Amino acid sequence: MTDTAPLLSVRNLQTRFRTDGGEVHAVDGVSFDIRPGQTVALVGESGCGKSVTSLSIMRLLPARAARIAGGEILLNGENLATATEQRMRRVRGNDISMIFQEPMTSLNPVLTIGRQIAETLELHEGLTRREAGEKAIHLLASVQIPEPKRRAAEYPHELSGGMRQRVMIAIAIACSPKLLIADEPTTALDVTIQAQILDLLADLKERTNMAMLFITHDLGVVAEIADHVVVMYAGRKIEEAPVADLYARPRHPYTAGLFGALPVLGSSAGGQTDRLNEIPGSVPSLRSPASHCTFAPRCPRSTDLCRAEVPPLAGQGAGHLAACFHPEPDQKGGTA
Repeated sequence: MTDTAPLLSVRNLQTRFRTDGGEVHAVDGVSFDIRPGQTVALVGESGCGKSVTSLSIMRLLPARAARIAGGEILLNGENLATATEQRMRRVRGNDISMIFQEPMTSLNPVLTIGRQIAETLELHEGLTRREAGEKAIHLLASVQIPEPKRRAAEYPHELSGGMRQRVMIAIAIACSPKLLIADEPTTALDVTIQAQILDLLADLKERTNMAMLFITHDLGVVAEIADHVVVMYAGRKIEEAPVADLYARPRHPYTAGLFGALPVLGSSAGGQTDRLNEIPGSVPSLRSPASHCTFAPRCPRSTDLCRAEVPPLAGQGAGHLAACFHPEPDQKGGTA
């Protein structure tokens, strides 16, 4: 897969928000590639810039409050960062689609499920109302919704959370996009439904060779869905690796801290989980560009060098990068 040309290349992406206190550097120089058929997980705690990165790719940032200040978003070589809004309307849905975290805020409460899927097909594929309605039922079946014809006539509030998320997936794949962006698609679901949604996404990827950008704060689900992982902190990429290598050898102290915060069943007497390790401190302000390692105030390995300079991304093995002057020793960090 590494020999395949990237479908999407994000290069030195810089996204800023205007606030009364000055500009916030929400995404600060992030770069990564996604190849056809590959799933890349974008991982980090809330506020690290994951969702802003995805909205930048889709060009769905609020125009009055945010802007792409630099970098490139190359889709098959075309720079979406400078594309017109007219061009982006054709890209969205046809080439790149997105599943949002909470379907109830994305689905129209006064339109039936079938009508909402059909509208996408009529707009992007030029189908008649009848053709679009028939395909909408087929799409509901493809995302494993039982009795799809009956469900197509129902409204969002009549469906469970898991079914609403399946509807969002059906809308997203309606026009066979090359890239699917899934922004925390399982966060609001219980663990059983979460596993079903992950299995569905993996099955769709295998059947269609669709690439996926999977955004999550939960390292526990990454091994089930991703081929490659990008870890973000305070708007910057701090580690990147193939999923198995990251789980076996997390090199950045922040990544190691995320693994340390995962519950491990049976890790103490009686099969109970041990007390979870926490990362002390909080994410720093993003109102100015980084002039040092932003994780240094929370890092047990930090030195004066870390508090004075920004560490460059350095190789830690084949395809493994970490931005750290004092990376973690080569030891096992998790189980893929």
